[in-house]
Amino acid sequence: MAVPVQRLQPTKLPALPSSTTPEQRYWRTFASPLLIHEYSNVTSIHFSPHAPHDFAVTSSALVKIFSSKARAVTKTISRFKDTAYAGQIRRDGKIMAAADATGTVQVFDLASRAVLRTWAGEHKAPVQALRWNPRELTGLVTGGDDTTVRVWDLPARESVTTFTGHEDYVRSVIYLPVGGAAASTGGLVVSGSYDTTARIWDPRVGGKAAMTFRHDTAVEDVLAMPGGTTVLCATGNVVRVWDIVAAKEIAVLSNHQKTVTSLAQTSKTEKRRVLTGALDGHVKIYDTASWTVVHGVKYPAPILSLGVSPDEKHLAVGMVGGLLSIRTRRSGGEKDVIQERERAMDLIMKGLDPRAVDKKKGMSGNKARRLKGLDYKGEDEEMVIDAAPKKIKKERRFEKDLRKGRYSEALDRVLGEGGEPQMVLTVIKELLYRDAVSKALSNRDEESLRPVVEWCVRFIGDPRMVAVVTEVLNKVLDLYSHALGHSAEFDKLVGKLTKRIAGEVVNARQAQRAVGMLGMLVAGNE
Repeated sequence: MAVPVQRLQPTKLPALPSSTTPEQRYWRTFASPLLIHEYSNVTSIHFSPHAPHDFAVTSSALVKIFSSKARAVTKTISRFKDTAYAGQIRRDGKIMAAADATGTVQVFDLASRAVLRTWAGEHKAPVQALRWNPRELTGLVTGGDDTTVRVWDLPARESVTTFTGHEDYVRSVIYLPVGGAAASTGGLVVSGSYDTTARIWDPRVGGKAAMTFRHDTAVEDVLAMPGGTTVLCATGNVVRVWDIVAAKEIAVLSNHQKTVTSLAQTSKTEKRRVLTGALDGHVKIYDTASWTVVHGVKYPAPILSLGVSPDEKHLAVGMVGGLLSIRTRRSGGEKDVIQERERAMDLIMKGLDPRAVDKKKGMSGNKARRLKGLDYKGEDEEMVIDAAPKKIKKERRFEKDLRKGRYSEALDRVLGEGGEPQMVLTVIKELLYRDAVSKALSNRDEESLRPVVEWCVRFIGDPRMVAVVTEVLNKVLDLYSHALGHSAEFDKLVGKLTKRIAGEVVNARQAQRAVGMLGMLVAGNE
């Protein structure tokens, strides 16, 4: 009995390095950008720590509360005498505090928009920095252009503690996430000032700063990491990372071209990221383990503020000129719906009717995967034997040529049938295995040799195919080097091949030089 002829199996090429990393693919899911024009510069964005994580946007003399579900304004608070600053929602999502350019600090009930507390007269200049105490519902801290940092308690009519020591505007404040004895007195406070310093204040010490970090330029924003031992300071076009315990700088993030104006961080502890926004219009995302950039987003205007929701569903960015950008991450059923719409649009662009295609297929691929196995009813018999012979797929023409030893025709056919790289590679590998490459390339004229050389030119730079391409080129040169100079068109093609090879040699040398430099750096660090 004759053994059936086996079909030629396509060569499986190894996967090349991905052009995008998993981190980049994740942040690119923050799509569906919504661009809103406000009245003035968007100076502050703050997401509520309480679900569903609505967020406050401060611009002009207004603080607007946006719904995280509808991405639309649900409340507007306008009870300010001058430009409003630093709208911050308390961790229970019920109360919001904000300040203005007169130095007045106000606390609002978000349900009724009623003013619960007003502190006026203590700050003698605009207050642009405000934060709620993460451990106490009644505590908050403010920093003003009068160079003072003040701690407030809701039941009190005056500030509880005043820290004096800065020599210029205080533009950022934050509580340090530590407990112990410091927590019983309200917690440690970090402030950043235009006097180029960031200071840590301890209510137990009094008005003197417990620790001071000095920089070259003004400090625009400060951010405390969850462990309570690391503080980030945005100063100029860099972000400096300080270790509080060791009292030293551990990293400098210098990936922006202009002043860094805002810092934020994600909430997932297993994959925490820090986001920075700058006047160059870029948002950079850093891995806190290595302090390297994992992704970046370009915006149409200089950035003044940014925020990311605790559930990492929304990324909001405020810009100069009143632009507010809200990006939302696709997930679940919404992602499937968007994929279905994109598939339908692709079919329409190809001139096909999506309904006719779906009817022909029975259902979409996504729907078929979701319903896979749900229509299984079981079998009536315990064992089913299918005696029907399996249908043998028809042999392709180049496979028949290979089987009958017509190697030149097989190569011509596979190059002429669309020239699919994997199948051409498979046929050439089969010819190499049979030691028939010379026979397949012999007795060719210019027209029949051109497709072979063009395929070599196309794939000489692919590291997965360069070994096979080199074998073919060597055979071509052995057979036809004596004919060079007889055809201007063919000489032009050979010149193109020579130029491509020279370019690959240059790339290889540069790569080898880079590997050597990296090796020296690694050896030096060790």
